[in-house]
Amino acid sequence: MNKTFDLTEQLVQSCIHGDERARYELYQQFVKPMYNVAYRIVANQFDAEDVVQDAFIKAFKKIGSLKDNRAFASWLKQIVVNEAISLIRKTKKMHLLAEDIEQITDVEVKEVSDDIPIEKVMKKIQELPHGARIVFTLRAIEGYRFNEVSELTGQTVNNCKVQYHRARKILSSKLKTILYA
Repeated sequence: MNKTFDLTEQLVQSCIHGDERARYELYQQFVKPMYNVAYRIVANQFDAEDVVQDAFIKAFKKIGSLKDNRAFASWLKQIVVNEAISLIRKTKKMHLLAEDIEQITDVEVKEVSDDIPIEKVMKKIQELPHGARIVFTLRAIEGYRFNEVSELTGQTVNNCKVQYHRARKILSSKLKTILYA
């Protein structure tokens, strides 16, 4: 077994028993990757920081309900995703416009070229419309299935698929512009 997993399991167990130092250690171990997840969804540094803080608070309050200490990372990630989606819902950034859906057409999406730096690709992802960016991030980057994305966002599976394909079309167009510039 991996030493990191052993340490994480021990820290989780200590947290369950109220060890503040263990909470701090878990926080230090997971804050950066959880911030990255939150940022990819909310696309705003301050909102991502708030999401991560709220997620850790919620996680530490409910850590006793964690059934498997080895699953802490994925459990925490799920809390972060839920908090990010909740924030977006609260700020009403998840409106799908009917006219946007009507304008979507099937377009062949080219693979990202190795000539385009990943920083530019991530920047273009952040420029996507909110709904499309969230669905694209959850599906393509975080690896959730469409039915899971649907549950997280409160959209139908078909809307999620439409948003995902919309995001791919927009990204394809933006990346072609970079490639040919």
